[in-house]
Amino acid sequence: MEYSRHGRFRGRHLVYGQAGVYHVTSRTACGQFLFDDEAKGRFLKLLRKQAGFCGVDVLAYCVMGNHFHLLVAVPEGCEISDSELLRRYRLLYDAKQCPLSAPLPDVLASLLKQDGEEGQLLRARLLARMHDLSAFIRELKQRFGIWYNHRHGNKGTIWADRFNSVIVESTKEALSTVAAYIDLNPVRAELVYDPADYRYSSYGRAVVGNREARRGYERVFCLSARWKSVQPSYNLILYGKGYSSKGVAGKDRGRIDPETVQRVLDNKGKLPLSDVLQLRVRYFTAGTAIGSASFLKKIGAEMRVRHGLERKRDAYPMRSGEWGGLRSFRNLQVEPVASSLR
Repeated sequence: MEYSRHGRFRGRHLVYGQAGVYHVTSRTACGQFLFDDEAKGRFLKLLRKQAGFCGVDVLAYCVMGNHFHLLVAVPEGCEISDSELLRRYRLLYDAKQCPLSAPLPDVLASLLKQDGEEGQLLRARLLARMHDLSAFIRELKQRFGIWYNHRHGNKGTIWADRFNSVIVESTKEALSTVAAYIDLNPVRAELVYDPADYRYSSYGRAVVGNREARRGYERVFCLSARWKSVQPSYNLILYGKGYSSKGVAGKDRGRIDPETVQRVLDNKGKLPLSDVLQLRVRYFTAGTAIGSASFLKKIGAEMRVRHGLERKRDAYPMRSGEWGGLRSFRNLQVEPVASSLR
């Protein structure tokens, strides 16, 4: 994790020497709505290639007009054979799309086989870019920025900052809650009434049959079942009802009434999970880590070793919603849940 000398958390939080799951967000410069349909489609293509190269599993995603959300699992570093290295390399580069600064795939294959000084150096540089959240996000944003600037004749960065990340415990409860929050982004923005209707989210793609997106939700549920069994359970969180999305008679997710929301929050009450996820929840973007009390205790122990950070407690109840066993590493004081639906 990164921690400033002034005692304030920065936006990027990582676990070290082990696998980790993260909710990642990043915004465009000045909040400009740069992502039209073409740009959203291009971003998702680059996301698939970059994740394949880095060895990162994308569990859920949503690309909006001026920002994106990702729920990604980054495995612990491991040995990678040259054949696997080449397979991943070819996901990014081919003879037509290989930059001048990078060798063609066939050239790389020859250099790796020769195992001379140049091949060893290239191997080390490529391996350093894998199984690393920062490298994955940095390259994804760089590659999209290059495409966008070339497409529109622009110069300079299109991004406001690097990225923000929150550590998420690898349990069904934590992963499915964060995934649902991601999938409800276009509903909160009033772009669609049903999250299944949004084309640039993992849920929207899973509903229409995208196998890769469906595998993401199977991983959200810790590979306990296939998509057909996972979907009804996930819909209980996403819709607050047991309906299957799309084409089911009587399906109506409904919108919560803003006045009712404000009244409940003013009275320090708690909203049902499916309702509170329709609001803007700062725990998922500023909570540092989300999970059970035991998980957050381990996060706190790591921070004490790495940063000498002293804390009275490591797990705080999440206010305003019925969060079950989920806790936040940070005790957010200012508007942890926004009362506005937008």
